[in-house]
Amino acid sequence: MVNPQKVSKSVMDTNAHMSPLPPGKTISPAESARYTVDMLESLRKIAAGQGQGVLAHLLELAQAEARMLVRAPESTG
Repeated sequence: MVNPQKVSKSVMDTNAHMSPLPPGKTISPAESARYTVDMLESLRKIAAGQGQGVLAHLLELAQAEARMLVRAPESTG
């Protein structure tokens, strides 16, 4: 499991332009994980609709991981 809080700053800065949040706004790890679950569900549906079963399954596994992060206490990491 990748801990996004431990990803190098350069990688995080590279993706800053992709954030759905206004500049300077932060969200909790649980909120981020909830958003990720929603995005993965959209991607899973696309993959399944295209007959990409393995990809759809991998996205479902990623959703399960994100759901665990939603339920995890915020003090862990």
